[in-house]
Amino acid sequence: MLRLVIDPGHGGHDPGAVCGGLREADLTLALALELAHALRGYAVDLRLTREDDREVPLAARVALANELTADLYLSIHCNAAQNPESRGFESYVHPAARPCTQAFRSLIHAAAASYLAQHGVPDRGQRRADFYVLRRTACPAVLLECLFITNAADAALLRDPCVRAGLARTLARAVARATGLAD
Repeated sequence: MLRLVIDPGHGGHDPGAVCGGLREADLTLALALELAHALRGYAVDLRLTREDDREVPLAARVALANELTADLYLSIHCNAAQNPESRGFESYVHPAARPCTQAFRSLIHAAAASYLAQHGVPDRGQRRADFYVLRRTACPAVLLECLFITNAADAALLRDPCVRAGLARTLARAVARATGLAD
């Protein structure tokens, strides 16, 4: 059985990016809950770092994955930029990520980018960063930046529950394929 930790970024006193009435913490939670629902049909021991609007320290998020000896840690975020023209989807792994982590990320990224391209969202690429949750998680860890909350077109997509549900279903299928739960 796959042990998966889904981490909806931010929460509680940390709303993440805020723009036009949207809060990153709310969007990441909605997407994570949809993803958890979409994964119910698979053999997954699934844990969420939060299931409501509460603050969870980064160390506690990582500790959950490490204590569970998770097979995959997936952190979900929305991006923001000072330039309102910035938009798109990108994914991150740690600069020292092992090949299996890079393989997981490549499959998940390709599926999400393909789905979002149908909505005119640009693929900003697969990147590396020394984010705490990527550096301190013992298992393969991938961080997704799902659209720019500060871009009008991306924000409209983030507001659309059908788009979020479609992205969650796409991510669920990609996780299942990447981890061998489905062909």
